[in-house]
Amino acid sequence: MNKYLYFLRHATAEVIRPNQLDIDRCLIEKGRLQARRVAVFLGRHNIEPAIVLSSPYPRAIQTAAIVCKEAELAQAKELDWLALGTDSQYALAQLQQQLSVLPHHTMLVGHEPDFSNLLGQLLGSVQPALKIKKASLTCLVYCEISNSFQLEWSIPAKFM
Repeated sequence: MNKYLYFLRHATAEVIRPNQLDIDRCLIEKGRLQARRVAVFLGRHNIEPAIVLSSPYPRAIQTAAIVCKEAELAQAKELDWLALGTDSQYALAQLQQQLSVLPHHTMLVGHEPDFSNLLGQLLGSVQPALKIKKASLTCLVYCEISNSFQLEWSIPAKFM
């Protein structure tokens, strides 16, 4: 049976201010609207992730919370290995370790360049295969029989 993994990069966040830590950046209004747009897209295409896994950074948590609320999904669960700057080999190992227990439709909310690196590895590329824009949604299909991933689609928020 195939599994669908939806990679959602967090929506647009505030520009880092002097003396502000990157980890503390929150969504701006544009980002909140993008997250709502993602939720509408999910509903329009009957995409219902059974679980949403998020980076613990506020901008990712806020993106996940808006999408979950608007799309009527269960609240997102925070995972440290989705945090910005996590080593891609470590993130890959964590995902592969959990793959067998993940439901058939799972959404991950995270950051760039982490997602590009992880997606590249999952697709068997030495270099990032895609550049993931803010609030874009990328779908990979995992085939258990061949133990391989295939890119289904990747859509920027402005086209949702």
